[in-house]
Amino acid sequence: MKQGTVYKGLVGVLGGCLLLAGCSSSQKPAALGPVGGSATGTSAAPTDSATSTGTATGSSGSSSSSGSAAGNSPGAPAPTSVATSNGGWAYNAAVPGDTAIADAMTAFQNYAALSYQMAITMSHDNNLVNYADGNVESLLNNFVTEERQKNIISRGQEGIRVMNVSKDTGNPPIVSITVCTDDSKLPMYSTYGPNKGKIVVPAQPAAMSVYKVHQSFGGKWRVYSVSPSSTTC
Repeated sequence: MKQGTVYKGLVGVLGGCLLLAGCSSSQKPAALGPVGGSATGTSAAPTDSATSTGTATGSSGSSSSSGSAAGNSPGAPAPTSVATSNGGWAYNAAVPGDTAIADAMTAFQNYAALSYQMAITMSHDNNLVNYADGNVESLLNNFVTEERQKNIISRGQEGIRVMNVSKDTGNPPIVSITVCTDDSKLPMYSTYGPNKGKIVVPAQPAAMSVYKVHQSFGGKWRVYSVSPSSTTC
C-alpha cells in the first residue's frame, strides 16, 4: 500500500486510505486479534449458511447453488457451487463439504456483501461486528467515515469470485480464502461541490487478495486479516 493509492484488498473500494486522502505508512493489513465495539448505523440480515440463497444486505437479488464433485476427496461431501447477485454485487464460490470452511466462507460472504453496501450508501452498519473484527473491521468503518468526510461515494458493480480456500491445523482452524475482486466498474463519485456527480477516483482493475477468517468471541467466524496475493486474477 503506497501513499496516494487505494488498496483494493478489502473487497472492492475500501482500504487503509482513500485515493484523495492519502494514507499513513502505519496502516498495513495485519492479522490482529479480535476486538470489541460496533459501528453505528443500519443493520443487515445475515446469510444463514454458505449454501443459502440470500446475501447480507439489499432488498432484491438472485442466487443459485448446485453440488459438484470437482476437487473432492473420496468419501468427502461434494462441494456446493454458490452464485449470488444483489443489485450491483455478485458472488461466486465453490464451498467444500467441510463444516469449518463452510462456516468461515459464510462469514466472508456476508462481510463482502455488507462492505459493498456500506460503501455505496456511505453508511455504517451495526451488523459488521458479526462478520469482521481486528484490522478488517477497523478499516471498513474508517473507510466509510472518510467517504462521508470527503464527500465521495462508490457507485457501480462489483464481482467477487473465490479462487481457493484452505485451513490450517489449529483447533479451531484459521481459514484462508483467496479472492478475485473485480472493481473495474466501481468508480467513486463526488457528492458535493463543483465536481458533484463526477468521477474523482477511477475504477480499479481486478485484483487478488487473501482473507483470513477465525472463530472469535461468541464462537462466531469473522474475517480478521487481508493481504494482497502474489498471483493475478
